[in-house]
Amino acid sequence: MKEFSKTTLAKDLVDITRDVDSNQEFNRETIHLFCSPLFLEPMKNLYDKNIQTISCGSGKERGILPGITCNYESLSAENKLIAKNLLISEKEFRIGTEINDNTTFKEFEEKLLMVIEIFKKQ
Repeated sequence: MKEFSKTTLAKDLVDITRDVDSNQEFNRETIHLFCSPLFLEPMKNLYDKNIQTISCGSGKERGILPGITCNYESLSAENKLIAKNLLISEKEFRIGTEINDNTTFKEFEEKLLMVIEIFKKQ
């Protein structure tokens, strides 16, 4: 896996795609195969909290913030209360933040991690 500096601009990494074998198991060790490096640590944190992720990326095709879409229905009651202000549908919520032309990888990652920190392990 190519390493990226935390000063790399986030816009350059938000929609990096990977060719993943459809039979590839998704687990903590293989998360890097399924997402841009921009989302790796936030995705690992969500995995460690047992919060099911659905997708990650710019969100521009759906008109939503760049970030990670998660399964709302799979959340504990406590986490549903936390996620209620992040809903993008009755079944999904989005942990995201704006990216501008100067937003770095580190800044974007830190903002996502701050939101994820609020969620409880379930």
